[in-house]
Amino acid sequence: MRVSVIPALELDPTLMKRWSEIQASDTALRSPFYSCGFTRQVAQSGQPVRVAVIESGGVVSGFFPHQAGRLGHLHPVGGGFNDYHGLIALPNPELTASALLKACDGRYLGFNHLPLTQTVFSPFVRLQSVSPVLELSGGWGAYVQRLCLAQGTQSPGILSTLRASLKRIERDLGPVRFQMREKSPALLHVLMRMKSEQSIRTKSSAGDPFSEGWIRQLLGSALASEEDGIGASLSTLHAGDTLLALHYGLQSGDTLHSWFPVFDPTYAYYQPGLVLLKKIIETSCEAGHTLIDLGRGTAGYKMRFKTSVVHLGEGAVSRPAVVAQTVMTKNLWKAKIKANPWVDQLRSWAKPEGK
Repeated sequence: MRVSVIPALELDPTLMKRWSEIQASDTALRSPFYSCGFTRQVAQSGQPVRVAVIESGGVVSGFFPHQAGRLGHLHPVGGGFNDYHGLIALPNPELTASALLKACDGRYLGFNHLPLTQTVFSPFVRLQSVSPVLELSGGWGAYVQRLCLAQGTQSPGILSTLRASLKRIERDLGPVRFQMREKSPALLHVLMRMKSEQSIRTKSSAGDPFSEGWIRQLLGSALASEEDGIGASLSTLHAGDTLLALHYGLQSGDTLHSWFPVFDPTYAYYQPGLVLLKKIIETSCEAGHTLIDLGRGTAGYKMRFKTSVVHLGEGAVSRPAVVAQTVMTKNLWKAKIKANPWVDQLRSWAKPEGK
């Protein structure tokens, strides 16, 4: 086995073609975040992206895209904006996480969106989560059948709820207009402004997602082009001339990944974000797409639309191993404390009245 590390923008057409072949060979790698195009576009936005090219028997058998930080720390491409971490590779019993780290001159790699199918890193998983997905093979009727099975009902309540919401929108606000693929930079700027305002309004621990220029550049470049099999989908929902909701997703092949959904809180009563998502699902079914991934988390709307989940892991690997063990032990304690209902009770007692 041989591993060589090159800048992402130095991938030649032969390597990019091989990357696409490996990705297409495994449905566990269908996410747009595993595409060569995503890695290259993050690099083109100014991030220091490298790729470890793995060869077995003289044949390229895998790729490990990453970003190198300080003190030998390696990060997933795109950092916290990347919803799927790990390797794009064929099964290789010779490859170990420690050997890969050493080849990349890395000392520590943390991950929190790693599918448990990634056997090279899965032994280092310490926390688990899920990414709800919508299986669309067979079209809308087949999706509804799967949804009924997942919800244990003959008629999913979310669908009847949204039919009523759509009627209220048309009655109170005007005719509904839906666009699956907008290319307007102005609408993209509206989405980013609304998402930034949402993060401030909800006091998101992640902060403003668009405070860094490179992510704004990435969204713009992905929207304007479809490089290496990846594209962006900017969808909108209007009632008359009023913009109610927007959704920015990444698409690779027949898979759409929900990335930045947002709606105008003024019209929250009408559930415009959910109405928009239903429209996106219907259109995706008509186009023959087979999967929509809603991203990690168990938010109520995700669980009401999902037909199954992708199991994800959080953990770390390091050289020496004790570093990762120490970090993950601290994270586990933080997670346990956060999940303890007594913590919320204590905070409420300590909170000044009226605050």
